[in-house]
Amino acid sequence: MTQVYAQASSQRYIPAAGEPYMSDAQLAYFREKLIRRKEELGQKLSTSIQKVKSLESLQADILDRSNTYIDLEREVKNFERYSNMMIQVNNALERMDKGNFGYCELTGDEIGLKRLEAIPFATMSIQALEEFEASRNHPYGTRPIFS
Repeated sequence: MTQVYAQASSQRYIPAAGEPYMSDAQLAYFREKLIRRKEELGQKLSTSIQKVKSLESLQADILDRSNTYIDLEREVKNFERYSNMMIQVNNALERMDKGNFGYCELTGDEIGLKRLEAIPFATMSIQALEEFEASRNHPYGTRPIFS
């Protein structure tokens, strides 16, 4: 059996000539990328929790309280954003385990390496996403997707 080699630079994945889509090497590359993202998000979540805990809400000056509430709101939004992204990363790892990572959930088409490089937890191809968004923004309600 011939071994197919590809280059996985720190910048992006470069498939070998004739390498099939979502080969073992590609899956390993994206798994590592997702695991790194998960670790980064875990650190950001931990930092966000610490910031929320450290904010003092018992300040006498109304301006200080107002600033504290603004900081608290910002940290809660950061926490929500990081939590949502963590869910997406975990879902991508589950799709990888099930064997359907890298394929559009709506059409079953390939999402593409370039899109996965940018958003490794993407669930839709660009074409499917554009169709989906167009159907949501249609002035007369919904229109059929992929008509």
